[in-house]
Amino acid sequence: MPLADFGVQFDLHAIHTGQGTANACAFFDNAYLELLSRHDDRELQSELVRPLALWERIRWRQTGASPFGIALRGTDVERSVPTWPYEAAFLPPGHSIPIVTRRNAGHEPLVFLIPPTLPIRLRTPRAHHGRHRHVTRVTVAGPRVSALPVDVSQRCAPGVLTLQPATEHHLELDWDGGRAGESRDFRPALPLVIRW
Repeated sequence: MPLADFGVQFDLHAIHTGQGTANACAFFDNAYLELLSRHDDRELQSELVRPLALWERIRWRQTGASPFGIALRGTDVERSVPTWPYEAAFLPPGHSIPIVTRRNAGHEPLVFLIPPTLPIRLRTPRAHHGRHRHVTRVTVAGPRVSALPVDVSQRCAPGVLTLQPATEHHLELDWDGGRAGESRDFRPALPLVIRW
């Protein structure tokens, strides 16, 4: 994997039972990067999962869908932003994930909220490319990307997250304010640019 060869440490691997995906997660000081892959095509295309457009997102090179998802934490955002509940099969009974992106809007990044009550297994941050890293800016770009709702961007990611139109899907991830003036472009293998 190009990211592992570069020095990004993935230390959590899991299967999302009922969703049809598997993941690999890299934990930073203030964020995490999760890569999804196909695990069960039948589950990926199920009625429960279909509104997320994960089947299209996983096959983004063929479908043109946005391959990105953005998980945000914030205070009382659910009350001010329209969301819909995704009752994922892998969650404990009675829990759901509030989804900001409209149902079946595969051309947009999948934006969702992580409520404080949602049990997620976080890991201790690891050193990446030789150092502990702090994510200072995330830019999600794509052909049909539109801005986040104002309440979401102001309460969850002020000055950190930007969505912008571009001719191709890609993610720009800045570590530590880009102070070293270095970067690595993983395209075309991965639609990702890292700056540090």
